[in-house]
Amino acid sequence: MRTVKTDVLVIGSGFGAFPPALRLAQAGLRVIMVEKGPAVDTQDFRQTQDPKYITRYLKGVSGDHLSFTFAEALGGGSGFYEMVSLRAPTPVFGQTDASGRPLWPLGVNRVGLDPWYDLAEGMLGVEQIRPHEIPHSALVFSLLMKNLGYTCDRIPYAVKNCVGSSFCVTGCIYGAKQSLHKNYLPQALDAGVHIECDLAAMSIRSLRRWKWKNPRAERFEELSHDYSVRCQRQTGDREQVNFKARCVILGGGTVGTAGLLLGSKKHLTHLSPQLGRNIAINGSVKVVGLLGDHLPDGDMFTGRSHPGMMSFDFLDSHGLSISAVKALPLQATVGARLSVDGDPRDHQWWGESNLSLMKQLRHRMLVLLGLGLTPPCGVMTLGPDGHPAVDLEHREILSDYVRTTRGILESIFTRNHCDIVRTEWVDHGGAPHSAPYFSTAHMTGSARMADSWSDGVVSSGGEVFGYPGLYVSDGAAIPSSLAVNTSLTILANAERIAAGILDRYRTPSGRGGDQIAQAH
Repeated sequence: MRTVKTDVLVIGSGFGAFPPALRLAQAGLRVIMVEKGPAVDTQDFRQTQDPKYITRYLKGVSGDHLSFTFAEALGGGSGFYEMVSLRAPTPVFGQTDASGRPLWPLGVNRVGLDPWYDLAEGMLGVEQIRPHEIPHSALVFSLLMKNLGYTCDRIPYAVKNCVGSSFCVTGCIYGAKQSLHKNYLPQALDAGVHIECDLAAMSIRSLRRWKWKNPRAERFEELSHDYSVRCQRQTGDREQVNFKARCVILGGGTVGTAGLLLGSKKHLTHLSPQLGRNIAINGSVKVVGLLGDHLPDGDMFTGRSHPGMMSFDFLDSHGLSISAVKALPLQATVGARLSVDGDPRDHQWWGESNLSLMKQLRHRMLVLLGLGLTPPCGVMTLGPDGHPAVDLEHREILSDYVRTTRGILESIFTRNHCDIVRTEWVDHGGAPHSAPYFSTAHMTGSARMADSWSDGVVSSGGEVFGYPGLYVSDGAAIPSSLAVNTSLTILANAERIAAGILDRYRTPSGRGGDQIAQAH
C-alpha cells in the first residue's frame, strides 16, 4: 500500500467539498481530493430512463420509514440535481429542539450566511427563471394558488441558456446546468487541486490522542501530518492508498460522511454520541390531483424537471413551502400505485382502470410537494457488513405533520374542484412502505454543527470536536430541515467553513477568508 503526503485531503467532490478544496489550493496549500464514484462530465450524461445508467451514479439507502438518494460521481449531486438555488428562509435559523435549545449554533444565521450565499450564487451564475420559461405544470399550479388567494414566486436556478429538455436529473447533455463541472472544478484544477476518482475513503485514523496539548499553530505548515486516511480503488486491482494529511475535510454528503466517521470510531474514540443522529429530512410530502375539466392542461414531461414556481404562504404558519413537481415516467410508474377514489372498477392498481388513469398522467395530473421544517428525527447506523441503515425516531410527531401537510395540499386541489388521486408509495419489490414514510435527497445533519460536543459532532466552524484539523463541510453539518432545496445552503456554508480555516492559519500565500469574500 503506497503512502501519499499532502497538506489537505478533501473527501468527496460535491457542494460541500469543492469550496474548501478550491480556496485552500488558491491559498497555496497542496490539496488532494478523492471521490468514490467515477469521473463524469457533460459528454458522459445521457437523456435516458435506463435504470442501469441511473443507478451507476445515483445510489440509495432505505428503511421501512425512510429512504435517501445521493450521487456518487465527480461533482457529487450537482450533475443530477434540479438546479434549484434557494437561500434558506429566515425562520429556518430560529428552529429549536423539544427542550427549546436552538438547532443552529450561535452566530450561524441567515444574516451571517448572506455574504456566502452571494459568493455561491456568483460562482453558480444563479438567475431567476424567466416567465416564458415556466413549464405548463407550474402555470397550472400558479392558477390553482391564485384561485385561492395565494401567491407564488419564480424560482432561481443555476443555469445558463436552458433548452428545457426535462432531463435535468439524468445530467444535462447541453452544458446549460451550472453544475460544479462548470465553475468550481475547472478553477480547482487551475489552482492545482489533484483529483482522484474511483477512490473510496475507508477509515480515518488520528495519529495523536484526542486530548493532545499541541501549541496553537499559527502557520499551516507548522501542523503535523496527524491524520491517516486509508482509501481503496472501487474497480480494477482494488489498490489501497494511505494518505497522510495535516488537515482532512469531509465532504462526502450526509450519508457518506456519517458512514466514514461511524466506520472510524475505533480510531476516533472521542466522537460525539450525536454522530449518525439528528438527520433532518426536509419534510417531503406529495399529493397527486386529477385536474378538473375547467382547468388547462399541464405537462409532466416537458420543460425543466422542476416547474419553476414555489409558494411560501404557509411558511410562517406551518413551516411549509409548496411547489409542483414533475416525475419521469419511470419514477411515476415504479415508485407509486395510483387510483381515484370512487372508481367502481376492481383491481385499481392495474388493468383497465389503471390504464385509463395513466393515460391522463402527463397532461391532466399534477403533483404538489410540501417541504417542511420537520424536526431532525432520522438515524443512521452501520450494520455488521459496514453498510448503512436508516430509520426514523419520533414517528408520532411526523405522522401528525404528514396529516396536516396532506390536508393543506389536498385542500388546494379540492377547493379548485379537482379529484384526489390516491397514492400508495411502494418499495423496489412492490410492497407498500410503512407510514410515516419519507423519501428525500435533501437529508442533512448526520454530523451536525452545534455549540458543544454533547449536542453535535462539529463546531460552528465545521471542526470535529476533539480533533483539530478534521472538518465536516457538507450537508452532514447542516443541523436542520430548510423547507427548500439544500444545495445552495450547503455550498454557502462550505465557503464559510473554508474561510474560517484560512482565518485560523496563515497560509503560504497569506490569503485569508476575508480576502476571499472581498475578492468575489
